[in-house]
Amino acid sequence: MAASPAVRRVLRLVGYVLLTLLVYWGNVLTPPSARLGVLYIVPVLLVTWTDGVVWGIVFGIASIALRETVAWDQMPADTALAWRIANGAAYVAVVALAMAGLQSLRRSQAQLALLVGQDQLTNVLNARAFAARLSEELDRNRRYPRPLALLYMDLDNFKIINDTHGHQTGDAVLRLVADAMRSSVRHSDIVGRLGGDEFAVLMPETDAPLADAAAKRLVAGLRNVFQGTPNVTASIGVVSCTATDASTDDLIRRADQAMYDAKRMGKDRVVQVAL
Repeated sequence: MAASPAVRRVLRLVGYVLLTLLVYWGNVLTPPSARLGVLYIVPVLLVTWTDGVVWGIVFGIASIALRETVAWDQMPADTALAWRIANGAAYVAVVALAMAGLQSLRRSQAQLALLVGQDQLTNVLNARAFAARLSEELDRNRRYPRPLALLYMDLDNFKIINDTHGHQTGDAVLRLVADAMRSSVRHSDIVGRLGGDEFAVLMPETDAPLADAAAKRLVAGLRNVFQGTPNVTASIGVVSCTATDASTDDLIRRADQAMYDAKRMGKDRVVQVAL
């Protein structure tokens, strides 16, 4: 059985402590010319990357104390105080700059990851990122049987909007739809654009009645958002399950089929199925 995130973090921090002590031990046993004190920066940067800047500062302060304890003993007795202080200050500056650079790199990486998983037009998850989140929730749902629902939404007659009002208006409609979806669901629910005018909402910890009510609120909400020209409505298919063996593709396909059933029944409505 895999260790919990908290246990893994504790083990990781213990490993960094041991690595810091190993550097200290090597620094004590080697002559000053070996200059092993610079290796303290390794555990400091590792903990900053994996556990954040607060832990990086904690390890940085500890490494400064250990390094300076050895450095002051190993320096020649006639070394001027100013040089001793300058030596320590130089290490502090290097650690601070390295940590700042690492944090900047982490922020850039997080922004890049967001862009990779985000639909650029609507700022909701793109199809690949949404499928990944759905897969994660299905795995969790199998381990801990809890209700799960998926809403699959397709705008009615969207091609007519593009043909009549132009693609700029169509793009504006898609952005407004995405905003309306985010406003209509909970913060824990996950909204994605699967392509074109097709959207989906993943609703963890949601049983069939709650999912059906949420889908009907969303359909009604779109009518209120788009009063007039263009007139925008949507058909939604809802799939609900608990501890299902169905795959991500199976769940999306069933929700898609339910959505097409809603289209055949006259559009602007919700059809729900259960697995």
